[in-house]
Amino acid sequence: MRRSRGDYGRDRLALSITRDTGVVLATVSGEIDLATARAFTRHLESTLAGAPSAVIADLGRVTFLSSSGLAALQIFAQAANSAGVAFCLVSAQRTMLRHLHLTALDRDMTIKPTVAEARTWLSDKPTGGT
Repeated sequence: MRRSRGDYGRDRLALSITRDTGVVLATVSGEIDLATARAFTRHLESTLAGAPSAVIADLGRVTFLSSSGLAALQIFAQAANSAGVAFCLVSAQRTMLRHLHLTALDRDMTIKPTVAEARTWLSDKPTGGT
C-alpha cells in the first residue's frame, strides 16, 4: 500500500492518495473552489497513473464544492470511463448531492455514502467492465 499527501491553500484543501491492490482511494477535505480546483484536478488525474482497476474519490470531508470542482469531477469521470477504470464518488452531504443532482452529474457517476459501500459496489461489479 502506497500513500501520498498534499496540503494546498492554507489548510483550505487537503489531499491524500492510498493505492492498494489496484484500487486507488483519493481522499479530499476542505474547500474546492476556483483557488484550489487546479490542485483538485491534478489530484484526481494522478489517480489514473499505473492503470488502476478502480478509483474511489472520498469527498466526505469537503466543505464547499464550486462549479470548478463539479467540472473537474465531470471531466475525471469521463477520463476514467475512457480508460476503463471504475469510478465511485463518496459523499453523504446533502448539499453536494443536491449539486450533483441539479447538474445531472449523478447520472454520470456512481455515488455512495461511505467508502465501505463504495468498496462493496466495486466487489460486486463484474470483472472487465465499468
